[in-house]
Parts: sequence; C-alpha cells; structure tokens
Amino acid sequence: MALFESRGIDHVGIRYRDLERAIAWFRDVLGLEVERYGRTMAVVDIGNGSQLALFQAEGDEPLRQPHHVALRVTDQDAALAALRAAGIELQKFGPNLGFQDPEGTVFHFMPIEG
Repeated sequence: MALFESRGIDHVGIRYRDLERAIAWFRDVLGLEVERYGRTMAVVDIGNGSQLALFQAEGDEPLRQPHHVALRVTDQDAALAALRAAGIELQKFGPNLGFQDPEGTVFHFMPIEG
C-alpha cells in the first residue's frame, strides 16, 4: 500500500547555466507556452496540468538533473505525516519540505488546486 495518494507529476525542476537560452528553446523550438518567468525561474506548460520549472543555476553549483520532482497529492499534510511515520527524513528544499530517493533525487509535494 502506498504511503500517500499521488495524482501524478505536478512539475519537474531543472537547473540551467543559461536560463534565457533554455526558455527560448522550449518556446521557440518546441512551441511550448512559457506561463511565467523572471530573472531566476520560468514555468513551461507541458500539457495536462503538468509543468517544467526552469531555474537559473547559481555559481558553479552542480547541474544534477532533475533538480527535483513535485508530485501532486490530494492531502499534502497527510502525505508528509505518512513519510514521517515511515521514518523517511524530511528536509527543507526551497520553500518546500521534501525527501530524497536512494540516489539523491529530491521529491516534494504540490497540493491539487481545487
């Protein structure tokens, strides 16, 4: 039985050395809609409610990919509580509490907007 009820991937975060170039590629080459962007981040709609979150890499930080995967859940607090109860260590990643898989990939939850 799953520890939490997942409703798919909300977004995948990817870091780029040249964010502007990445935005242009997704927009101009793939024809995807860039929903919003700023100096350090952009959000690209990839369909069916899923997104790519593109981030400007800072300094010489490693470009571990994906940077993170955000899973959609019906109840974010219950999902985090289930992970805690299972002994899975939660860490702060940006504004989110998340966890890592055995290879170090970061996951966090996004609530389903109702």
